[in-house]
Amino acid sequence: MTHQPIQSRPAELNQLHASTCMSMTQFINGHHCPKLAYVIIQQLNRLLVHPDVEQTGSREMYQQLLEHWQQITVELLGRKSAKQLQFH
Repeated sequence: MTHQPIQSRPAELNQLHASTCMSMTQFINGHHCPKLAYVIIQQLNRLLVHPDVEQTGSREMYQQLLEHWQQITVELLGRKSAKQLQFH
């Protein structure tokens, strides 16, 4: 197993955070897709397990966001299922 140099971990965390924010912005701007919501959940999970999150004190915020996006995803999937049932 290869370990990343210590200098690249904060850059990786910043990139992951920025990517997550971009995905959330896409969703908020009208791309209300369950797949995108699921990607956001995956990104938040990656943020939560990142070793530098403990040092930034952001763990609680990411955990709250994860719970929020899990709820959104469940609601979206429920709507999608209801629509599919209407057409059958």
